[in-house]
Amino acid sequence: MKTEKKTISEVMTGTGREHIPNVFFKMMTFTMKLMDIFANQANQNFKRLPIKKGQIVVDYGCGPARYIKNASKTIGSTGKLWAVDIHPLAIEYVKHKIDKYKLNNVEAVLANGYSCPIPDNSADVIYALDMFHMIEKPGELLSEFARMLKPQGIVIIEDGHQPRENTIKKITNSELFSVTDQNKYHVVCQLKNI
Repeated sequence: MKTEKKTISEVMTGTGREHIPNVFFKMMTFTMKLMDIFANQANQNFKRLPIKKGQIVVDYGCGPARYIKNASKTIGSTGKLWAVDIHPLAIEYVKHKIDKYKLNNVEAVLANGYSCPIPDNSADVIYALDMFHMIEKPGELLSEFARMLKPQGIVIIEDGHQPRENTIKKITNSELFSVTDQNKYHVVCQLKNI
């Protein structure tokens, strides 16, 4: 896939942010690391997710793998975590953490556009944290979520850097999901045909 050249303004304001340059990915990673060191943000965010032992989970848009250690521990040896991202550097971070912490139930998955080689109807939970605001074609992404999700599964979407009404509108416009719960941190969705 050919990467289009983006202006700094486009990268900083959200247009074209799906395929950010390596330097911006590294800057984002550094900023997140500082937030985790000084505010324990990743641990606090993860505690709010309704993930249980033995579940099959997808961390979609995993970025620098902030949540995979917590997710791996929570789902245990009977669970499975797919850490998915479109950025090759994200996949490198995931693989590094898998090796460093011996996360045997985690697999790094490089997405091609919005699609990834995760089997149909396999995920109990898909979470997308701090990335939904960057998605240029939310209907296509949500279609991929619907494909991967088990019939009774849930999708957890954090607003990121957009108002909640934008998040809800994108979900509603997909005509695939119903919002079943929400709090100030994220929305929880299930497939409409449930």
